[in-house]
Amino acid sequence: MFTMTNDENCLVCKGDGTIELLDSQCPFCNGTGEFTKSAESYLQSHICQCIFLDRKMCPICEKKCHHDTPNRPKVLINPM
Repeated sequence: MFTMTNDENCLVCKGDGTIELLDSQCPFCNGTGEFTKSAESYLQSHICQCIFLDRKMCPICEKKCHHDTPNRPKVLINPM
């Protein structure tokens, strides 16, 4: 769980105000680079975006890829 205060940077754009991956203004902070609860919520439950880069690192959370193939998550939940 993240513990952030309102005086910190946007968690998605890292305070830049733009998302380099899309080359556009960050929709979570509206380009201000300021912390928002919506960015915090998104980061906690985002879909891995590794498909846009090297398929090894997620550009959003900068953690190791959440998938073993583009369409198959590593964690599978079997039906009961």
